[in-house]
Amino acid sequence: MKQPLIANFSQKDQSLVYELLTTWADGRSVLWSIDGPLTHYWSAQTWPLYLITHKTSPNPCWIGLTLPWRKLSMRRRLAKFVNQYSLDGLICLSWLDKLLLTGPARRLGLPVVWLELPEDAKLSLPSWLLQYYHRQANKVKIITFGRHLVDHLHLQGQSLNNCHLLLPAIDPKRHLNQTNLFSNLALNKQEQSDKPYFVIGAVVDLTITRPTEILLRSLKIVLSVIPSVQLVIIGDGPKRKELQGLARELDLANLAWFVGRQEPLDKWLYSLNGIIELETGESQAWQRLLQAMLVGLPIIVPKSPLTADFLLPGETALVVERAEPEMLAQAVIQLQQDKLLAGRLAWRSKEWMNEFGLIDRQLNDFVHYISEIWDN
Repeated sequence: MKQPLIANFSQKDQSLVYELLTTWADGRSVLWSIDGPLTHYWSAQTWPLYLITHKTSPNPCWIGLTLPWRKLSMRRRLAKFVNQYSLDGLICLSWLDKLLLTGPARRLGLPVVWLELPEDAKLSLPSWLLQYYHRQANKVKIITFGRHLVDHLHLQGQSLNNCHLLLPAIDPKRHLNQTNLFSNLALNKQEQSDKPYFVIGAVVDLTITRPTEILLRSLKIVLSVIPSVQLVIIGDGPKRKELQGLARELDLANLAWFVGRQEPLDKWLYSLNGIIELETGESQAWQRLLQAMLVGLPIIVPKSPLTADFLLPGETALVVERAEPEMLAQAVIQLQQDKLLAGRLAWRSKEWMNEFGLIDRQLNDFVHYISEIWDN
């Protein structure tokens, strides 16, 4: 594909594809997308861009019921784009554009590529619409960001000949250090030679309480073994005050820091002794995990087949069976007491990133797959 259309009608979290597509596109591609980092970049570069606005989240049932009419409308729009920009292919990022554009694009003779992201593993569609979705998947090439997603597709009846594996990656040059009060405090703590605290971090959505409650109760258990432990909670939301109140109830007010949103995360990552990631089914979480691995920060995560490609138990991460306070606490204690383990996690994480997790390698694989699809 030399002049493809990149479509994204519903994928809000574009973390895993942003660096890849902005590096690869180089002004050649037309973007048809909802608002987000990709549209902001295309707009700043004055590349061809068509913005989609949804007043509400798309309803799969309504989409399915109106699918014939929508496909006809999309075919007309696609035909105009093909004539205007000499398009020679279609790349789909979300379930919605895969449903709406795959059929019309194939009728216009365009090769179609689906990118499968972590969110696709928990795609929920009505059974009758899911059957149509699977039939369309059998007619396209699929580039997936993990082996589990390949297995997931295979179990749904997809041919493995249609699938290409693309391991997640990041561009280290784009992850610049931040400079604000909290990050300066974090760096000062790191630079102290005696380093009196053992600091664990976690990025948490404070619009809900459960994940942070698990972390605080885990901290309470760890405190009985490691008096110097502290927890840095990165994130914000309406539940922040309630959770700070819980920290006070557990006598953890001076040991749990609620530092708000921190973007980018680099300086905080350098200041921590380890990081806990409870949510591994989202693109943004994968991005954070790769950032932590890049700097050799030990990771503690609950077991998940989604991240099995890069979070290797005892090698690049401490993997616990479930996200429960006792299990997480045991992992934190093990990390603090076993220096050889901590060192191995740091070294193997950096090694994995250097071999598989950098954008240059991912870009080469992506270009190879796209060229192969184009040649066929």
